Amino acid sequence: MDNLLFVYFGTRDYHFLIRKNIELLRRLYPNADVLVYDWGDENGRPSHSTFQSGVEVVSWSERVADTMELLDPLGADGLNELAKAFNSRERASLKRRFNKFFLKRYPNSGPARGVLERAMRYENLLLHKCYALGDCARRIGARPFFFLDADAYLVEDLDVVYEGEPDVIMPSLELEKQLWEPNRCHALSDGIMGFGTDVEARRVFLDAWYKTLATNTEKLRVIASLSRMVEERVRGTKDNVLDDWRIGTVDFEGTPVKIRTIPNHIYNSVLNHEYDGGDLNSVKVLHLSGVAQNQELFERFIAIVEDTLEQRGARP
Repeated sequence: MDNLLFVYFGTRDYHFLIRKNIELLRRLYPNADVLVYDWGDENGRPSHSTFQSGVEVVSWSERVADTMELLDPLGADGLNELAKAFNSRERASLKRRFNKFFLKRYPNSGPARGVLERAMRYENLLLHKCYALGDCARRIGARPFFFLDADAYLVEDLDVVYEGEPDVIMPSLELEKQLWEPNRCHALSDGIMGFGTDVEARRVFLDAWYKTLATNTEKLRVIASLSRMVEERVRGTKDNVLDDWRIGTVDFEGTPVKIRTIPNHIYNSVLNHEYDGGDLNSVKVLHLSGVAQNQELFERFIAIVEDTLEQRGARP
């Protein structure tokens, strides 16, 4: 995979993660090309961040608003629930309790609207990933690329997942752990995703995901829409890529798309405060979910990533 392009997205508060990610990536792929979509600062303005030599940066802050309309199907009640959920993720404080009171009793008040605006921007950034992947697929032409969340770190090369020339590569949960209930739908994950060289196959897949995303209003909407889009196409077929980890040909409105599912616990393994010190021998990607803005936790877990790379003989 000498021509594999690696792609990252992020706002300025995640750029330090991306820089670290690129640094460690080059221990495995020293000559890899890297493309970073800079989504701007916390206010949506250009960040003017810099990255390592040779990294191509696409200034994208003005385009983030392109997908804000995806929030329209939630309606007023749904947006208020979104704001409440966003507020509940804040660190316990008097401010969080204050905002909770206004969101519950006075949803049209100034404090409630302030929380809602921040919640809408955060949710839109999650939804925007699909849109930005579509732009990347069109931008680079017939070249394979691999997307990594800013906090998802490779500890082994990915060449094996491209065997058989799949068009799309996604982590999938074990069959017995997949959830399909409304607002609890999770089978596929989007923390990492790979794409092959077939331009048309990539296009129809990403276009279909975007259309599904636009109408889905479930919690964890991004992975719910991704999971449901694939499940409805593979249900009852001989190439049900959700039944086990494999390559299967899936029909997307007449276009065959070769999808490879890979084990989520190996290629998207969560490494955070819930980590119990278990066996990391089989893991290929360590995802430092939820520790990015805690310096102590980040340093603790990025050290595990670096130690794992060293133990596997990665370049210094």
